[in-house]
Amino acid sequence: MGLDRAKLWTIVPVRGLAAGKSRLASMLNRAQRTALNRELLERTLAVISAWSGAPQRTIVVSPCARTLALARKAGAVAVSEGKRAAGLNRAVRLAVARAEAQDGLHVLVLHCDLPYLSTDALRALLSASECGKRVVLAPDKAGTGTNAVLVGVGTGFEFAFGPGSLKAHRAAAAGARLTASLVRCDELQLDLDTPEDFASWKRNSRVTRKAA
Repeated sequence: MGLDRAKLWTIVPVRGLAAGKSRLASMLNRAQRTALNRELLERTLAVISAWSGAPQRTIVVSPCARTLALARKAGAVAVSEGKRAAGLNRAVRLAVARAEAQDGLHVLVLHCDLPYLSTDALRALLSASECGKRVVLAPDKAGTGTNAVLVGVGTGFEFAFGPGSLKAHRAAAAGARLTASLVRCDELQLDLDTPEDFASWKRNSRVTRKAA
């Protein structure tokens, strides 16, 4: 039996429009980083909506009021961490609890800094899933971090985002007696963590515009 799409909730944790992408401070000022974070969030929510057809089953969790306002504008559910950030894993657990309270059976936790995110990439994650038996992980480009996790609710799986999270998530899957599947594709691997990532993305964007 496959995953029930009507019981799948997508969770997008966001540090904040002004607070996010601090590692890009050497090349982008605060206003530019805020604009970039807004662009990435709006694009991510648009791709999720096009893929799922149900923006109301998307949860944005953040301590940032402006982020939460954008989420509501896009038709998503806004969950506040409070005035101070709770930390990524605690924020994800907070959003998972909200999804479970709304009869969610599965959650897709998706980072918001994937500039090439596509509906095809999200379909690939879904294709790799198996209801109640599998956790699907999308590694980052270095193969050490995790940019997306698709897992059943109430399976005992513990989220472990942070340095070395891919290894930690595979261990968490084993601990919950779940099979871990990896989905590797550029749209899910390429995030904007470093100035080099940002420069590469901008170069590719210019090439794409010229080709068009």
